Parts: sequence; structure tokens; C-alpha cells
Amino acid sequence: MNFAWRRDVRLLFLLADLIAITLAFDAAKLLRPALSGFFPLAMTPAQMEHAAPPLGLVLLLWLGAGPWIRLYRPRRGSPLLASLSQCVEAMALVLILTIVLIFFLRDFGDAFSRSFIFLFGLLGVGTMLAGRALLGLVLRAAGKSALGAERTLIVGSGEAARVLIERLEATARSSMNLCGVVTPAEGAGAGVLGNPIAIVGTLSSLPALINQHRADRVIAVDEELPAGLMRECVAVCARMGIPLNRTVGLLDETLTRLSVAEIADLPLLEQRGVELTKLQLVGKRGFDLAASAALLALAAPVMLLLAILIKYTSRGPILYAAQRVGRGGRHFKFYKFRSMVAGADTRREELSGRNEQEGHLFKVILDPRVTPLGRLMRRFSLDELPQLLNVLLGDMSLVGPRPLPAADLDPDGLSADHKVWARLRSKVRPGLTGLWQVRGRSEAGFAEMVVFDVAYIRRFSIRLDMKILLETIPAVLSGKGAC
Repeated sequence: MNFAWRRDVRLLFLLADLIAITLAFDAAKLLRPALSGFFPLAMTPAQMEHAAPPLGLVLLLWLGAGPWIRLYRPRRGSPLLASLSQCVEAMALVLILTIVLIFFLRDFGDAFSRSFIFLFGLLGVGTMLAGRALLGLVLRAAGKSALGAERTLIVGSGEAARVLIERLEATARSSMNLCGVVTPAEGAGAGVLGNPIAIVGTLSSLPALINQHRADRVIAVDEELPAGLMRECVAVCARMGIPLNRTVGLLDETLTRLSVAEIADLPLLEQRGVELTKLQLVGKRGFDLAASAALLALAAPVMLLLAILIKYTSRGPILYAAQRVGRGGRHFKFYKFRSMVAGADTRREELSGRNEQEGHLFKVILDPRVTPLGRLMRRFSLDELPQLLNVLLGDMSLVGPRPLPAADLDPDGLSADHKVWARLRSKVRPGLTGLWQVRGRSEAGFAEMVVFDVAYIRRFSIRLDMKILLETIPAVLSGKGAC
């Protein structure tokens, strides 16, 4: 499958979604008057015509929202859950924008049917999922992979190439298919790379390899290629019309954000240290306060029920409190529902030989200290609900790196073995959820957690936080990887 076909397929999915939205819109206009008996306000078909927002406005908003949330790009995880998450996310965004615009365009929402919006939202998600499933069947019958991963060649041979491959394998499995490594010369890289991805040839045969593997993208390790070979690589990719990415400072100890600046008509790379602005921190804290207060109010009945069940199914306190490392390396008291037998921490040493993680992580499959109720709570992350109190108190954020036990890090809250990672994650509050939790869950190892933490802090934005929160819902409901 080449890149042009995949672009065409994305357009097919966009067209299918627009058709599904139109069908859902028309169905909601017919259903709302027919279901008037179930709503406080009866409505005739003629009234419905006036109360419904313009279909053209909805479709226009969809065309803007889809690319903004990368609706037509692959996501990790179950295809059904990923598709459901994308459809719900896009539909919610479009409906919110529609309501806001209509509120001002129609005399502050006068004669605007909110019940229609409710019906349209439900029908829209359903028709989109059905349309995508049908189109997927047609494409599979035609022998095509719908939103398949980009076929990518890696050019390099040394330590930086190995690190690049490990990071891509950890974070881009579903969106990128690493189909081979191209080395600068014959026999280069075999000892360093360890053959995680097959070496398919040398740079002199790059054009033939691109055709042979139907490559959509080439990533070249800048540090390992002489200037002449890099120019050759750039020329080949430009001639064959495929994008070329070049790494910059992959092995540097200082993590930076990169941008391109034009100075004296010269395109130059600009590197800046990773720092969150005061505006970003204030905005994030404001959102955490409002959202955690609302979620605590909604979750209160469930938390009360869990507290009663914990009290009467096992001996010990209802809440588990422990020291965790927060922003700046400061320690704070971390709360969660107790999911283990009382005194479980004193038995950790005897289980150290069964630890299945590395670095600053500890995990034992089928941990004998976990109670039956605790296992159920952990499967759906219900034991994490009291952490909303930590968010409200300012010790944690809704989204951020995993809060690690103070005993597993150095006394200053950092790590002598992983200095850059520790300094970077100390810039933000730990999170109730985050990239590591939704993309990897407990299946991901410590090395992958480091990659996810760095990626989150480098790309931080309120928009990214919203995407992670939306991805958390299907990740929690599926229970995949939870321990």
C-alpha cells in the first residue's frame, strides 16, 4: 500500500463520515417530533425545521474538527475502541461548537432544540461506526488496509539508530511499520543494532529499497551519516516524492524543543530548553480544580459504596496512603483505595525476586497481597478515585507522569541513574492518568515509561491533556494492562 492510496482511503473515510452525519441529522429531525411524548416540549416537523441548526454548519465544523483531532490517523489499541473514541471525541467537539455558535447567531439560543442535539449526537456516533465498519469490509475485500501504518525505512547503523528504533517501537507501533534498516556501508551496524529490525541493504541501493518495500517515509540518523551521504539521501527522497525526517541530537543529555527559524534568509534549526510557561501552568491548574471538583461530586456515590465494601471484605483501613514524589522532587501523601491486605508494604521485600519490571517500577503478576475486591478495583482503576483529592489539593494533576513511590527514587526525589528523565518529570505534577497509562498501561516497561514521560512534557498543551482524558475512558473500560 503506497502513501497515495492511504491518503485516498482517508478521504473515503471522511466522505463516509459526512454521509453518516447527514443521515443521522435527517433521522434526528424525523425522530424528535415523533418522540414528542417523551420530552417536556412537543414539536411538529415544521417547528423542528426551525429549531435544528443548519446542516451545512455542522458539516463545515466537522471538516475543521476532524483534522484538528487527527480523526483520520491510526491510534493504538483495539480498532473498535479507537474508532469509538475518535467518533465520540469528534462528535462532542462539533456539537459543542455548534451550540456555542447557534447561541450567538440565534439571539442567545432562542428556539434552539437541545433534545435534537442529544438525539443527533447518539445517532451520529452510531451511523459513523456502522459506516466505518462497512467501508472497512469493502476495503478488506479489495485487499487494502484502511488506515494502515506508514512503511518506514531507517537509515543509520550506530547507537543513535538503535535508540531511534527502540523509541519508535515503543510509541509508534500502530502508526509506523519499520520495514528495514539501511546502513551507510556493507556490514555496518550488525553488532550495535542487535537486529531488532532487519538490515535490508546499504545507502547505495536506497532507491531500489524504497520501491521494493513500498516505503512511505525515510528517517535518517543525522549523527551517523557523513554530509555527502546525507545529501544523497535527501536527493533520492526528493526525487521519489517521499518525506525524509532527520534526527537532531538524539543522544544529547539536554532535552529541547526544536523549531525552524529563518535568519538572513537561511533556514536554521532553533533549540530551546523544555519549560512550561506560567500561563500553561495556571491554565492547567484551573482546569484541574474545576474538573476534579466536578468528578468528585459525580463519583461520590461509587466511592461511598467501595468504602463500605472494602471495610466489610477485609481487615485494615479503607484508604491506602503512601509517600510519592511530586513536582520539584517534593514528597506528598498519596491516597487510593486499599486493594491489598493490611501490611502489604512489609512483604514487598520477599516478592522482590518476582518483580517483572525494571528501573523505578515494581510489578508482580497475580500479586498474592491483592484482595479479590482489590483485583476488581484495579482492573477498572476504581482504586485510583481518591487521587481526585490529591488533584484538588494541588499535589497531582489530572494528566501527567505516573506518581512514583518516594522509596524507589533518591532522597531528593530525582534519580542518579536517569538524571535527564527525572529532572524533566519534576517540572510538572504527576498525573492521575497520562500517556504511559493510556498507551501502555502496566504492560509497558520502565524504558517505555521514560519515552512517554519525555514525549508528554515536550508536547504539553491543554489540547493534549483533553485527548489523553478522552483516551482514558476506553482504556479503563477495557481493563487492558491494568494490574
